[in-house]
Amino acid sequence: MNVKNNEDISRMTIDIPKKFHKQLKTLSALLGKSMREIVTESIENHLKNAKMPNKETIKAIKDFESGKDLKRAKNAEDLFKKLGI
Repeated sequence: MNVKNNEDISRMTIDIPKKFHKQLKTLSALLGKSMREIVTESIENHLKNAKMPNKETIKAIKDFESGKDLKRAKNAEDLFKKLGI
């Protein structure tokens, strides 16, 4: 990613273990990229590939957190029976 002069930029400061810093510095030298470019590309790839839950999953999580419609069972067999599976 090339940051253009007119692009809005935020500064981020993070603490990482020295071994990761050394690896990042080495990788940037090998690839001929800045450490910022490598970190930014990594973040972009992660965000692009992140799996976001759909509405049904979000509802299920909220129901679970609130205790709504929870099934209680003595063991796995009892749970399967209560769930009809």
